[in-house]
Amino acid sequence: MISVTEAQLLGWLASFLLPFFRILGIFTAAPILSARAFPTRIRIGLALLVAMVTAPLSSAAPASFDDPDIWLLLAAELMVGLAIGLVARMILSAVDLAGETIGLQMGLSFAGFFDPASGSNSNAVGRLLGTLSLAAFVAADGPALLIAATVQSIDTVPAAEAGNAFLGRIDIGNIATTVFELGILIALPYMALLLFVNLALGVVSRVAPQLNVFAIGFPVTISAGLVLLTLGLPLMAQPFSRVIEAILRAIGF
Repeated sequence: MISVTEAQLLGWLASFLLPFFRILGIFTAAPILSARAFPTRIRIGLALLVAMVTAPLSSAAPASFDDPDIWLLLAAELMVGLAIGLVARMILSAVDLAGETIGLQMGLSFAGFFDPASGSNSNAVGRLLGTLSLAAFVAADGPALLIAATVQSIDTVPAAEAGNAFLGRIDIGNIATTVFELGILIALPYMALLLFVNLALGVVSRVAPQLNVFAIGFPVTISAGLVLLTLGLPLMAQPFSRVIEAILRAIGF
């Protein structure tokens, strides 16, 4: 007869909870996976399912509730998952930064609206590019890659070293630089062309002072911006792919 002691059951449970908390962090902070469209029960259930598959395959040393630091290990696992999700969200926000900048140059910041997803005001261009970036992220299997990177990190970064080994190699300064660089890279062509439109309006106001440049400026800049967006959206595939590559590079996958 096969007999299982209480100590063995607690050891198995502790070894299961470590990857579960790390994966649960992903479903709490990562783009798409933490969306409000997914109920909390579904996210917890998916995290349980992934942890059930991952825990037996992990080569990490088994944990035990007898260890006085078990709760610190669980907290560190949750922090690792949250860090992976937040890094992905930060880099993906470069597209939102580009959209906000383009909308500001077009004059659409006067028509900002409250975005419940981010909890802040955003203009129409920022919301459009943000939605397109999420769609590109899903099309490139970004959520699945984040889960795979988290599962892989269970072996490369054991639970006992999670707080120092993984969190210590996340360079926040480099990530912020990447966000700014990608945002400017996407917005710079539109900013240059809209600057040319504004210069043309300035010349018109000098040639014909009787024209009210403020009355014609907003329709012209908004129309020119919409035309530029229509022409430039098919070319957004390469910047979006660079954003996704930056996410995977930042989390070491």
